[in-house]
Amino acid sequence: MAENMFTLAQIEAAHSNVQSGKDFPEFAKKIKEMGVSSVETFVEDGSTTYYGMDGSQVTSAQQYAPLLIFGLVNPEKFLADLRHHQQGYSDFFQFCKDCSDSGIYKWVVDLGAKTCTYFDSQGNHIFEEKIPD
Repeated sequence: MAENMFTLAQIEAAHSNVQSGKDFPEFAKKIKEMGVSSVETFVEDGSTTYYGMDGSQVTSAQQYAPLLIFGLVNPEKFLADLRHHQQGYSDFFQFCKDCSDSGIYKWVVDLGAKTCTYFDSQGNHIFEEKIPD
């Protein structure tokens, strides 16, 4: 299958309903239905690559001016900021800024396994969680 099963415009339309981390599980469900198998988001500029079940991929543009990723990981601060975001208290940019301040470089969502894994700039696994239904 050479053609993408999904387009960036379709993904962005689904993402337009996401106001905070509280809305993420529904977004994950929608893009999985489109054929997305995994998602890789880079904290530095908010760019995201969506990987398809058919091997295709699309990447969004950078979302903001590059952030400096702090060199030392602060897992306690990160987890507090993550919980805050998931409860609807921060938007995407604020969450990315919080991640950069805690040394988080990127996160990868595996829609098959229903997990979201956070990494530092060295590729170390910092935290993994299940995406709720």
